[in-house]
Amino acid sequence: MKHKFLLLLLTETVFLLATAVQGQHEDIPYQPVTDICQTCVCLRNQDSDRATHFNLDCSVRNFEHILARWPQEFGSQAIAAGASSEIVVSYSGNRIKLLQQLPATNATLTLSCRHCGLQDLQAPLFMDVPNVEALYLSWNELTNDALVPDLFRGPFRNTRYEPIGLRDLDLSHNRISRLDRRLFEHTPHLIRLNLGYNKLSSLDEATTAAIASVTTLQRLDISSNGLMTLPPQLFPKLASLRILDVSGNEFSTIPASLQQLSKALVQLNLAGNTFLTFKENSLHGLESLKRLNISGMPSLRSLEKGALNLPALEQLDCSRNPKLEHLELEDLLSSRNLSQVDLSRNALSTLTLNISSSNNSTNNTEPWPRLRRLSISRNPWYCSCELFKALELTGISHIERETDSAEARCETPYLLAGSRLSNLTAQRICTMVIPKKYREVDEEPPRFLRRRYIILTAIIASIVLVIGLVIGFVVVCIRRRLKGSDYGVQPIRYTSVRGSNLSQFSQLQPASVASKFNNVHAGSNSGATTGAANA
Repeated sequence: MKHKFLLLLLTETVFLLATAVQGQHEDIPYQPVTDICQTCVCLRNQDSDRATHFNLDCSVRNFEHILARWPQEFGSQAIAAGASSEIVVSYSGNRIKLLQQLPATNATLTLSCRHCGLQDLQAPLFMDVPNVEALYLSWNELTNDALVPDLFRGPFRNTRYEPIGLRDLDLSHNRISRLDRRLFEHTPHLIRLNLGYNKLSSLDEATTAAIASVTTLQRLDISSNGLMTLPPQLFPKLASLRILDVSGNEFSTIPASLQQLSKALVQLNLAGNTFLTFKENSLHGLESLKRLNISGMPSLRSLEKGALNLPALEQLDCSRNPKLEHLELEDLLSSRNLSQVDLSRNALSTLTLNISSSNNSTNNTEPWPRLRRLSISRNPWYCSCELFKALELTGISHIERETDSAEARCETPYLLAGSRLSNLTAQRICTMVIPKKYREVDEEPPRFLRRRYIILTAIIASIVLVIGLVIGFVVVCIRRRLKGSDYGVQPIRYTSVRGSNLSQFSQLQPASVASKFNNVHAGSNSGATTGAANA
C-alpha cells in the first residue's frame, strides 16, 4: 500500500513539474502570425498510399520565433494522424536565436532551421512531437551548452520519458567542441549524424562515448574538425556504420581504429587530409569497402604497392592531388567490380599494368569488365608505348570524353605534345620512331653529366693548362735575357741637390760648354766684388 502511495505521489510530482515547464514554454513569445498561409507557403497532397503530406515553408520571412500552431488549412489530421501523415516545415534563413518547443503533432515531422543564427535550443524540444524523423540545424551558432541530454527526450509516460523517432540529425557548421555522453540516450533510432565543420579537434572521452552509444548509426560525418586521430573506443559498438566521412582533417596516417569497421564500412572519404603517401596495407582489412575518396591532398606524392588492394572496391576518386606522381595500377586488379575511376588533375606522367606478373590469374582480356568511366585528364602524360598498352588493357573506350580543354592530352614527347590520348593507339605509338631531337629531355642526364660534354670539358681544360704553361715559360726566358743585356733594369741612385748639382751637370756636358759656363760664373763673381768695393 505504501509503495502504491509513493508511486502515485511521484507521478503527481512529475506531472506538476511537466505542467510548470509547459507553463514556462507558454511564457516565451511565438511569432505573431494571424493567417499563416498568407505569410508562408502551405501545401497539402495525398499520395497513392493515401498518406497525407503537409508542407509549411516559412523560410526567409524575417521571423524571430517559430509559429505557435500548425496552419488550420492542414486540418485536425496534421495533429492527430500518426505514421500515415507527414509534415515538412522550414524556418531556414530567418533570425531565430532560440528554437522553442514545437507544436504538438503525432505526424512524422521533418524540421529545417538552417542559417538562422541559432544560439540555443529549448529543452525538451520534442516533448509533444514524438515522431520527429529529421532535424537540420546546420550553419548556425550552436555551442556545447545548447546540446543537453533532455533536449531529445519525448513525452513522459508511466515512469519514464519515451524516446523520439529521430533518424537524421545535422549539426554541421556550428561551434560544437564536445558532446555530453548522455546526449543521444533518447534517440535509439538515429542512423545519420553530421558533425562536420565544428571544433571537435580532439574527441575526448565524453564525446567518444556519446557517438559510440548510437549503436544504430549507419552514416557518420566528422569532416573538417581538425582531427589528427580517432580513438579506438569509437567504433567497437558501431557495427552498422556503413558510411564514414573524415575529410578535411589533419590525418597523416590511416587511423588504426578503422580496422574495426572491416566488415561494415562501405564508403570512406579521406579527401583533403595531409597524407604524404599511402603505404602497403594502409587500408588492409576493409573487405567491404566499395567507394574510396582520396582526392584534394596537397602533400600526397605516391601510392605504394599494396595500398589499394581492396577486393570489393567499385568507385575510386583519386583526383586533385598536385604532387601525386606514382600510382600502382596493378593494385586494382583485385577489384573486379571496379566501375568508376577518377585520376584527373594529378601529376601522373605514366601508368603501368602487367597482368601476367600480378596475383590475378584471370584469363579475361579486360581486368575490369564493369568499368564504365575512366577520367585521366589534366595530367602531364608522357605518351609512351607503356602508357597506351596499360590504357588499352583497361579499355581505351572507357576514357571519359570531357570538354576539349579538359580532355586528356600528351605533354611529352614534344612531337606529340597537345595530342588527344583518345586519338592515339598503342600500335601507332609503339611503332613510331621519334627523332632524337624530339625525345623526352628527362631521358638523358643533365648536360654537364653527359659523356660528350665531359670529354669536351677535359680537352678544353688541358688546352688551357698547356697554353698557361707555355706563356709562363716564355715570360721567364724573356726576363732572364733582359737581365744580361743593357736593357736590364738598373737601380736608381739618389744624391743631394745642394752639394752635387753643379758637379753632376758639368760631368754630363762637353768640355767647351763647361769652360764657358765657368768663365761666365767667374765674371759674375768679379763684378759682384767690384761693385761691392765701389759701394
